[in-house]
Amino acid sequence: MGYIMFKKGVSKCIFAMVLITSSTVHAASDFEHTQYSLGVELSVLNRTRYSSEFSPDLNSFRASNSTPDLVIRKNRMGFNFLAVAQFIENLGMEVGYGYIVKVIATAQGNNQASNKISNTYIDALGFLPVATRVQLIGAFGIGFLRSNANVTNVTIQSIDDFDKAYWGFRYGGGASYAVNYNIILRGMFRYQQGNKYFLTSNTSLSLGVLYHF
Repeated sequence: MGYIMFKKGVSKCIFAMVLITSSTVHAASDFEHTQYSLGVELSVLNRTRYSSEFSPDLNSFRASNSTPDLVIRKNRMGFNFLAVAQFIENLGMEVGYGYIVKVIATAQGNNQASNKISNTYIDALGFLPVATRVQLIGAFGIGFLRSNANVTNVTIQSIDDFDKAYWGFRYGGGASYAVNYNIILRGMFRYQQGNKYFLTSNTSLSLGVLYHF
């Protein structure tokens, strides 16, 4: 099931890339050349949101059956690895993979609840130069947010639904500063939809560095 979902996700990702790329081919022909960057980001804030429903499976991730939040709803840092293509001065595309450091917390019954989150995404980027070395950035795309959840000594009947990844919309904004032609510093704030059964969304703040070719 997970492999089938992954293949469907990859297919959708490729389809989206084709749509975005084809929509910019004419505009790119007026640009001197497409510019590429590779980068890495440290996501210093990851505000996860989980389903607020009360069920035996979800309650396994709570400190008690009446506690609203799951014990794994904690901020953990993460990393994103990304590639950016800028077709014209104001339009580009970004693809990336990221993960959030595994959360482990004590749930009811003194059991250890955990979740490790990964994400594959593609964004259309808009650039607005506001100074010689500074650009504002807007981003809108789709992402494939996936959980790997577990509670010790508990059999979770809905684990397939909890770990199932759905495509969700994501959007955000930020700014970049070009230290020189090759080195770019960037900060981004993003929101992404997730799985309605478990990890419903994530809001992140990331700081990164890109190498411009």
